[in-house]
Amino acid sequence: MANEANIPAFLGEKDTFSISSDFVNFATGTDGWTSLVVDAGTSVAVNDARGGVLTLTSGATDNNEVMVRSTTELFLPTASRPSFARVRLSHAEANTDDANLFFGFASAAGANLMVDDGAGPRVTGSIFCVEKRDGETAWRCTTRNGTTVTTTLSGTANNMTSGEYHELELHIKERDALNCVVTFLYDGIYLRDTTTYANVIEHVVAYASLTEMNFVPLYVKAGSANSEVPLVDWSLAAQTR
Repeated sequence: MANEANIPAFLGEKDTFSISSDFVNFATGTDGWTSLVVDAGTSVAVNDARGGVLTLTSGATDNNEVMVRSTTELFLPTASRPSFARVRLSHAEANTDDANLFFGFASAAGANLMVDDGAGPRVTGSIFCVEKRDGETAWRCTTRNGTTVTTTLSGTANNMTSGEYHELELHIKERDALNCVVTFLYDGIYLRDTTTYANVIEHVVAYASLTEMNFVPLYVKAGSANSEVPLVDWSLAAQTR
């Protein structure tokens, strides 16, 4: 019987690039990840936990913010280049409905990615995200290409409790040569609109004028004088080369 060469894993994955982590360690600016911790009392650190858990702490000041993101802008949806992102997280809101959360992709992801006082994601650049706003209790889906923005409140409550982990997903697929279609999932179930709760939320976004984006496993902004402390178990984002 003829010998057969074993194919290295990297050859099987040659058509896809990705960034992922179980967060068994974390130091900003290393391993492809960077944190935002400019406000007093904010921190991003790995805590003792099976398999690794990254803890984001906003500090107990209204509109304090904290984030972990890919250090560089790695992702740019184009024709024949689908993208995918997923995060496993746990978060019990410190004060009913006040937290602002963001998961997904954003160009130049930095301070004030979510605008103060529940105003949602910033109003410039390229954004593909599942978010939650101060004053709301359900997941919201938002996409932006410059001044063109689509935002849809889902009928799925952001009802995470302490100790429970849930998954958010975002899929960007080719619709045609000029546009992509974006879908959003929570615990493996497509997010649906609040009008009929029958229609899967789908956003059509033009490729033209999109800019490269950071992957943001999680951003949190406090909506009150209570510290928000979400946990990230692991995250993954990938795109066809």
